[in-house]
Amino acid sequence: MATKRSRNETYARIGDTSEPLPRVETSSVAEALGAEASELTHALTGGPLSLFQVREELFGRLQSTGGRPSLSGTAGRKKVPLSEDQWAELEEIASEVASPGFSPSAGQIASVLLALSLRSLRKDKGDEQKARNAASGKSTGAGE
Repeated sequence: MATKRSRNETYARIGDTSEPLPRVETSSVAEALGAEASELTHALTGGPLSLFQVREELFGRLQSTGGRPSLSGTAGRKKVPLSEDQWAELEEIASEVASPGFSPSAGQIASVLLALSLRSLRKDKGDEQKARNAASGKSTGAGE
């Protein structure tokens, strides 16, 4: 007869103890492949992956209460001044991420974009503070 295990039983975490491979410099790869510099630059505008992130955030936050689905975690409506062009862009993004059975409003898109931007700014600010603390030799432990 097989031994029964408790559902609460946990196993020790498995960790990778192997040595990481050394990083390869892009200049050495370019030289080995005979690559030449290009005039092309990466645009700062969002692409399909950023739209996918907006869509995934919407899927995670939209909740239906019988009527039009609303965003969870929102507390009322606030007035945010927008130009006609900005509103048109939000409507365009809403139509780009829409699919059958899923049609977010321009306001919902604006809310998600604002939340993602604020999250990114907080992360950047935290990373900058960590870098400053590391440079000055300060610790950022939780017990401080």
